[in-house]
Amino acid sequence: MNAPSPAATAAVPDHLDELASRLCAAIRPVPGHATLVDALRREGGPQFTPRLSRGGWFRPGRILDADGNSVAEDALGWLEQAWSEVGEDADALAERYPGYQLTRDQGITHYLVSIRGTGPTDYLQLEVEELQEVNSHPLDACEGADSVEALVVRPEGLPPPAPLGRRRYSFRRLTDIATHLVLIGAQAGKPAPVMRFLDEWARSSAGQQRHFSDHWVLALSEHLDRYRQTRFSAVPVAAHAPSWQGTEEARGTELAQQLHDFDRAAGYSFAWYFHMVSGRRVPRSLPPKVYADLQEDLAYLPQRDIALVKEWVEAPYSI
Repeated sequence: MNAPSPAATAAVPDHLDELASRLCAAIRPVPGHATLVDALRREGGPQFTPRLSRGGWFRPGRILDADGNSVAEDALGWLEQAWSEVGEDADALAERYPGYQLTRDQGITHYLVSIRGTGPTDYLQLEVEELQEVNSHPLDACEGADSVEALVVRPEGLPPPAPLGRRRYSFRRLTDIATHLVLIGAQAGKPAPVMRFLDEWARSSAGQQRHFSDHWVLALSEHLDRYRQTRFSAVPVAAHAPSWQGTEEARGTELAQQLHDFDRAAGYSFAWYFHMVSGRRVPRSLPPKVYADLQEDLAYLPQRDIALVKEWVEAPYSI
């Protein structure tokens, strides 16, 4: 079974999927994405709110000749063919193609959300890439490269890459999160940690106050297992991640104040717990200490949150 394309991961009305793709191709990026959001709403789509942007990544772009003309739109495919033709010799490659350059698309992934109901999975998640092509490096700068992958790596010491065009959007996928979580829940094997995470959000004081997508998005992925079956996954990613300022020895009132300070910085109650489960920003030593305080009648958490702390102490997990 072949893995589905990102845009087909979960059930979304075809017209909405096509609308988002078309508008991404037609609209230029602006800070805050107001032009894209307004166009989606104006043409019959739901109201989307930008929630998180993740940058720092790139993908290979094109191959340019010494005069700056485009030789290949797919740099990686061209390099694989050329590398084979020169007997996997970096010096021979540079000699055969003098002055040839590799470009790259520098990217930022923007997550936009549209709430559809009160449950933590009741929302649409739109993922849009913002790309800008830049000149990466000449092929003759890859002296000693021993693979195609090494040819793609930009050598150190080069001038900063120069833009070759304007920034542009590229539609990645539009996902009905509820449907995607149904796919995850139906998979054989041990339940995915994200299912427990979202269930706990719904039961917690955080879930009583705010929608999950007000503060989190889900990094979605799929892969083929050893039986060639598609496996779906999702990992919570916080839109805002405050740093933990607490001390290891704090207990009782002092610990309660530190938890409160973190929650206030995050913008919702019981935030410390979800940041503890989803990463390493908050120490995993906290729940046992909180539970020990509760056993001594220092009740500084709502009862619904106390139940989750107790469950974690009895069966800890992380994502």
